[in-house]
Amino acid sequence: MHIMNSSQTPNFKPKDIVLNITQVVKDGIKQSILASKGDDWEGVVGALDNNEHLIGKEMSVNSHLNAVMFSEEFNKEYEKTLPIISNYFSDLGANKDLYEAFKRVKNTSLNEQQKHIVKDSIKGFELSGVALKGDDSKRFKEIQEHLSVLSNQFSKNVLQATNSWKKSVPIDDLNGYGEAELSKVREGSEYVVSLQIPVYIDLMTYAENRGLREEVYRAYISRASDVGITPVKFNNRKVMDEILELRAEMSILLGLSNYAEYSVQSKMVDSPQSVIDFLEKLVDLSHLQASTELKDLEDFAGHSLMPWDLMFYSEKLKQKVFNFKSSELKPYFPESSVLSGLFETIQNLYSVKLTDVEEDCYHPDVRVILLEDEKGPIGKIYFDVYARENKRGGAWMSDFQGLYKDSLPVAFVVCNLNSPKDGKPALFDFDEIVTIFHEFGHALHHLLTKVSFPCAAGISGVPWDGVELPSQYMENFCYERSVIDLISGHWETGEKLPDELFNKVIDSKNFQSGLQMLRQCEFALWDINTHITNLDTYKVLDIVREKTALVPVIDENRFLNSFSHIFSGGYAAGYFSYKWAEVLAADAYEFVKDNGGIKSKSANDFRKCILEVGGSLDFMEQYIKFRGGKPKMEGLLKSSGISI
Repeated sequence: MHIMNSSQTPNFKPKDIVLNITQVVKDGIKQSILASKGDDWEGVVGALDNNEHLIGKEMSVNSHLNAVMFSEEFNKEYEKTLPIISNYFSDLGANKDLYEAFKRVKNTSLNEQQKHIVKDSIKGFELSGVALKGDDSKRFKEIQEHLSVLSNQFSKNVLQATNSWKKSVPIDDLNGYGEAELSKVREGSEYVVSLQIPVYIDLMTYAENRGLREEVYRAYISRASDVGITPVKFNNRKVMDEILELRAEMSILLGLSNYAEYSVQSKMVDSPQSVIDFLEKLVDLSHLQASTELKDLEDFAGHSLMPWDLMFYSEKLKQKVFNFKSSELKPYFPESSVLSGLFETIQNLYSVKLTDVEEDCYHPDVRVILLEDEKGPIGKIYFDVYARENKRGGAWMSDFQGLYKDSLPVAFVVCNLNSPKDGKPALFDFDEIVTIFHEFGHALHHLLTKVSFPCAAGISGVPWDGVELPSQYMENFCYERSVIDLISGHWETGEKLPDELFNKVIDSKNFQSGLQMLRQCEFALWDINTHITNLDTYKVLDIVREKTALVPVIDENRFLNSFSHIFSGGYAAGYFSYKWAEVLAADAYEFVKDNGGIKSKSANDFRKCILEVGGSLDFMEQYIKFRGGKPKMEGLLKSSGISI
């Protein structure tokens, strides 16, 4: 039986991180020299697994702290570690002796998982420039090192630009706000609006003052750029251009035409063109509906709309059509109900138990959650739930470690949600609940693994366009009545969400789904195209928008300057993965629902075929094994309410 021990607990007060990283990298180099002389699974892959495990732990906790507890002091040290790590992995990827060792292992007696891992590793070496020689090899390494530094710089600029703007406003400027929204911006006797996501969304959604919405929108959309009101010193333009140039150069060194070609090598799709075809098909199928939705919105508003009007009038129209406000839901979803209901839902799905455990952590807001089954502990989640300054925006899951020997998987789940205010518990928007389910879907993918090789355990080794399947699959359960009964409980009365409101949630689920689809396809089409062409990235966006944009774009829109997914988050030439994974998730959920739903064999098959195998087998083959056939786009269109 596994027992949670100290190896499961990250060191959240690391000292001398440069020294530590230097040491584990030195040890790693020694191990890789030994591995390169091996000729069987244990001698080659086993030796490297140990490296991957130890270096991964050091890297992940540093990266996590830099994202959630940002300080100039720590970031300075963290930045020094990036070239050391980058050089190590570059050298590893370019190690010809090691590459030959893997080719020797390929010809030995291996099980299915081992065969897949070795095949994947050989491909990884080839994409890491193992075949390059002399100056080309040296330049490839330089590029990788520089990209890791630029990616961190991009993220830092976005965070600092976001934190740099605040504005004190009279309460009359916040007409349209309810008490819950006001409490988020109340600072003593003042009301202070900022560019933090929960505050920004509230303002765009509820503030009747159009001039204020415009001002805040302009500040937000021009962050980290040379225009707008956030400091120019955080301008990301040069960083982005350099990142794109280096990616293109790296791809050409490998004999590929562009970075999009490089990116699809590690995905399920077979070419950039098939990505474009898939996205353009979605654009064609949703364009008419999106145009109708926008016209309905303009008719309702009584005037043509600017970007700062969309969320405001959408909320108003939604209230009129469905006769309810999104904010009416909030009192029914206090944090305690949402999380205990989520835990119970996961228990019903997969027969595992989640419980809070007491543990000193890097911030008092962090919840530590133990996952166990009848045999004992399975893993642990550190859940950092609320928005705060010096914490990167957005929501994500990252791993501290995978299943390996006596170490159990540990994951970090990060959100930026409403926090408790004015004596009330944290009350969540329904969208925020969907986000929590999404990120826990990722965490379960990581924790429920049965694979104990670090390179393929949990989320490791999973193709990027498969990574979002477990997370988007989980989102669907938020809309089931039985789950709503578990996650709702009015913070004052304990009352479950009434049927009337539940029906309105369901009816409004696909409100403006055509516009949403178009927006996501716009991002994904820009992303894949910008990594194919050498045109200016904003020019590419303009070309894409000719097909997708229905609302005027203002001159100082510099959205790309803060698009962290692409420039610092691993989704470069892969943003389409969200849409592709949505196809898989809708298809999978529909199949499970039609075959017994929660607690059914099909729900358990999803666990066995997808969650437990991680990156150790061919992802699409596993999906077909679970589903009994290839995924169909119809499921996505149906769940999005888009009529064909």
